[in-house]
Amino acid sequence: MRKTSKGRGYKRKKLNKNNYLYGNYIYVTDHAVTRYQQRIKKVSHENAENAIIESVKRSRLIALTKYGGREIRENRGVIYVCELQGNCLNVITVLLGNVDLRFVV
Repeated sequence: MRKTSKGRGYKRKKLNKNNYLYGNYIYVTDHAVTRYQQRIKKVSHENAENAIIESVKRSRLIALTKYGGREIRENRGVIYVCELQGNCLNVITVLLGNVDLRFVV
């Protein structure tokens, strides 16, 4: 990793520039963590929360609700119901979806 004159890493600065979620916040409710543990993988509360956040970062938006400002996001067959409040994305619940990945671009 190359260093700049200020001592900050060049690579780190470049990676954050390309990250579209940099500076935004993702919060996970206890209900979403419980559903993740029940439906996906039985892990600790902290590990489930981190896994949800990382998966939501990589997810794609598949639907918006007309009322309530909710987003439906999908990543690898797992559906995340999120509520957008300002620049904060609150993950409300986690569902399993039957998405046919052959047609996903």
